[in-house]
Amino acid sequence: MALFDKRTETEEIQMQLAELAMKLADVRDQVGELNAEYSRVGERCVSEKEQSDDCESYAKKAIAAGNQDDARVFLEEKHKHDVKLEALTEQFTKVAETRKNAMELHDKMVREINSAKTRLAVLEARKAAADVSIDYSKTAGSYDLDEKLSELEAEAELREAMEEAHRYAADDSGGEQ
Repeated sequence: MALFDKRTETEEIQMQLAELAMKLADVRDQVGELNAEYSRVGERCVSEKEQSDDCESYAKKAIAAGNQDDARVFLEEKHKHDVKLEALTEQFTKVAETRKNAMELHDKMVREINSAKTRLAVLEARKAAADVSIDYSKTAGSYDLDEKLSELEAEAELREAMEEAHRYAADDSGGEQ
């Protein structure tokens, strides 16, 4: 009964491993998508920051040149880029957090799969050891039978030898008379 339970447990673990492998593939896809989004949003943040810095630089140059109207236009443009940058930074933070959680889930699933594979290997080794033990006990049981047969054969040979010795002794004693 115990071997049957182990076999069932082995099959269950194999099924769970297959399910986890499919789920892990999905998580890997999600992590890949999140990595791509992380890069895209990060690049947009950098771009908006550069444009904001450029507008600020142009505004400073316009003020230095005494052109207040152009400076105001550049500062308004800088403000638009700063608002976009703020929204993108918030989005970037959320994507980064989601990406981190997805990567942690991925790592946890990999650990679970490795643990299940180890457990499966242990169960398979125990099953193999039990099978060897069963085969040995069957062999040992037949060894007892073989030993008994050998003893019977030895006794039969001994009887035959004794009968032959009696016949030889009878022939010798009968020949002398």
